Amino acid sequence: MILSAAQVTEAGVQGGWAMGLAGTVHYSDLDAYNHVNNKIYHTWFENLRVCYVQGFGLFGGESPYKIVVRRAGIEYHAQMLFGEDYITGIRCSRIGNSSFDFQYGVFVNGELRTSGDTQMVLVNETATKSMPLTDEMRLYLEGTPQRGA
Repeated sequence: MILSAAQVTEAGVQGGWAMGLAGTVHYSDLDAYNHVNNKIYHTWFENLRVCYVQGFGLFGGESPYKIVVRRAGIEYHAQMLFGEDYITGIRCSRIGNSSFDFQYGVFVNGELRTSGDTQMVLVNETATKSMPLTDEMRLYLEGTPQRGA
């Protein structure tokens, strides 16, 4: 379920997250040690990122732009187990000329279990050249809570 910034905060997640996704750890998310497999976090981050950037108008229409992941990182703070309910949050932490950074957090009962970040680059339709962010994109990103907010 997609959560607004206010809903994320109401759920006990602090930190000024722009949006969230609520979910439950499924059996298929687990690895041989019975905790969430590291690749699953990337999927959770991607799902939330796609929901967030739909505000750019990059999905579901004809756009001369695409965004690609230039770099992705994850830090594990505590394991997650089958059946746990969680909220994944996203916020923009940096806006450059043609790139921007997202931060992510995965929370269980308000406790940070995993954090991550991605550097995103706006590229042309064939993904062969970076493109400057449009004013509309900048306003969208600037309208979200920034790091440390």
